[in-house]
Amino acid sequence: MLKTNLSVVIAGHVCIDHNRSEHATYTNWGSASLYMAQVFARLYEADVRVLTSYGPDLLPYLPAVQLIPEEPSQTRTMKYTNITNSQDGIRVQYCFNTRMAKPTALTAESRLLLSAADIVAVAVLLPNYSVEYVQQLLAPTAPSALKVLCPQGYFRRIGEHGLVQPRQFIEAESIIKLFDLVVYSEEDYPQAFLSAHNWKRHSPDTHLVITQGGQGASIVKTAGVNHVPTKPIAPANILDSVGCGDTFAAALAANYYASKDIVGAIKKAHRVAAHKLMAAGDIF
Repeated sequence: MLKTNLSVVIAGHVCIDHNRSEHATYTNWGSASLYMAQVFARLYEADVRVLTSYGPDLLPYLPAVQLIPEEPSQTRTMKYTNITNSQDGIRVQYCFNTRMAKPTALTAESRLLLSAADIVAVAVLLPNYSVEYVQQLLAPTAPSALKVLCPQGYFRRIGEHGLVQPRQFIEAESIIKLFDLVVYSEEDYPQAFLSAHNWKRHSPDTHLVITQGGQGASIVKTAGVNHVPTKPIAPANILDSVGCGDTFAAALAANYYASKDIVGAIKKAHRVAAHKLMAAGDIF
């Protein structure tokens, strides 16, 4: 049974999204942090806090999520433009206001929240969460807490005109071993499986889960992989894929925390992610 009074702390970036996806165009809140917060809070009745930097321009879009600090700490919020080709599903991204997306200063309040959390997730959109900062962030956590990393931001650099471009995850060996569960898409990182096998050798106790779109997801082992398939959604029925991977990650974390059954948790996360694919923006 899932615990219904989970305490969850998410540390990561938030943003305002301008999305043109498969069959939807809209401006709304965005980021892995806020998608995951919605899943934890609404599907699993968790008490969720998001440690982040943001500006007052986010407030008109902000869902019912408790941000720390409670008042904007920056003059503007980071902005993402996501353009998804409806024919092949390939997404082009642009990112702006990156200087406003600073790691949040840790306070006595945030350390107390981290120490009491059942699940602590780090979800980055930029590679500016240093190894030292992540170590400080996780230091107060309880031994029983599930520590989850959504590392997409470490795979990205922001190029000319805000274009999001690939980056090598040079911090991987130092950061991945700090977490119990790492979740990312094979589309996010070149040679995703080869890299994961290399990382696994340095982090043998960490579950590395790579999502594969309509094919499902795979658990990377020291030798080989354990593939967990899903029933693909017909392209005509995919309304909006933005946030699908983040939704999957939160559902996976909640179910794995409850069961310690990684395969069963992936199967349940597949069903939640499928629902997100057929909804625009807020899935609830």
